[in-house]
Amino acid sequence: MKKRYIVFLLLICMFGSGLAAQSLEKNEYYKKSVEYADLSRKAIDNGEYERGSEYAIESLKYAELSKQYIAQMLMAYRARSAYVAAKARVTIAERLNIPSRDKNLWTDVSVYFQSATEKFNAEDYEQSIPDSVKVVELLRDIESKYQAALAASYTVKLNPARRDCLWRIAGFDFVYGDSRQWQRLYEANKDTFPDPRNPDLIRPGQVLKIPSIRGEARSGSR
Repeated sequence: MKKRYIVFLLLICMFGSGLAAQSLEKNEYYKKSVEYADLSRKAIDNGEYERGSEYAIESLKYAELSKQYIAQMLMAYRARSAYVAAKARVTIAERLNIPSRDKNLWTDVSVYFQSATEKFNAEDYEQSIPDSVKVVELLRDIESKYQAALAASYTVKLNPARRDCLWRIAGFDFVYGDSRQWQRLYEANKDTFPDPRNPDLIRPGQVLKIPSIRGEARSGSR
């Protein structure tokens, strides 16, 4: 009866170790579980049933630790994948100048991305995943929504009520969505100005090249 009980423990132990062997089986807990399982079998073969039972229990303990370790590593992998995806979307959003072009969207993205970053760095992997996923969802369609609208050039308009100037042009959504970027326009086009030293002097019909800020694709003229 005692031998049957020990063999039963060994079967449970080997079953648990087998589950662990399916993934990340090189961890130290799994190796210990296998070592104790082997010791238990040898002890039973030698008629040392009490010792075999003790080894079997140790093997079960390490098998459970191995499963917990694997679960933690899989969660870390899921969290890392989600965080990398979120970070990639944030990079694209920055390249498209979303912080200036859609401040409300960027505020929401920043809150979730900061939370995901803090939780991921603190190894709170399970809680970081929903925040990373939310960032990806918020920025899922930004390329189709914003990139197609980015112009490669702009023709200065004659509008006496609201005269075109570099400050105003840079603020257009299809340009930079940020008036503070007017100097980029100036540096890229000053050689075509009536007076290259005067950024305020532009004329209707003048075509301004719109250089990319972060490598964003641009096409067409406005």
